[in-house]
Amino acid sequence: MAAGSGVRMDSELPKQFIDVKGLPIVIHTYNKIKDLENTKFIFVLPFDNFSEWEMLIRQHAGDNVVIVRGGKERNLSVKNGINAIVDNSGYVAIHDGVRPFINKAFIEKLFEEARGKGNAVPFTRSSNSMRRIDRENNFGVDRSEFVQIQTPQVFRVSELKKCIKDAPDKNFTDESSLFDEFNIKINLVEGLNENIKITTRKDLKFFD
Repeated sequence: MAAGSGVRMDSELPKQFIDVKGLPIVIHTYNKIKDLENTKFIFVLPFDNFSEWEMLIRQHAGDNVVIVRGGKERNLSVKNGINAIVDNSGYVAIHDGVRPFINKAFIEKLFEEARGKGNAVPFTRSSNSMRRIDRENNFGVDRSEFVQIQTPQVFRVSELKKCIKDAPDKNFTDESSLFDEFNIKINLVEGLNENIKITTRKDLKFFD
């Protein structure tokens, strides 16, 4: 998934295409996992200026990847990417293009978990105290009851396509939230602390 605008990066260039050490961030991500066996890669790119981004990805990834135009909202971009999958018998890992510190072994672990339990969604725990904001008030909560969700999230292609087709018309923040709409149990898997999402300019220091 590389179709966002990245407004929090405060950059005219979508953050997934920001050059770091001679490569766009999304290509750093791709290079970490491109050697996965029996795997096809689909890049979902921004709706606006699509041909420009497609040319950039082809320059670095060649013709071995599928490139799809995203939608105006994340759920539409995911739908376009998933619909580009022809074979419904396998599993798909949906990963944020701006999480470049992933590794091949971890994705292989998630696929194995999904094959055994239907899906796999990585998480990390918070080491900080947490509070819940309710309008003008806020309250302390038990942090052990909450986790932070990461990508890649792995699902059966056939099941994800059905959920997308039958989903209510709203923009889900991730696919595990989509599955909640259909009361499908999510299999949580311990994630990687280093698997951060590049969100603001200060996050670029992690490339050093």
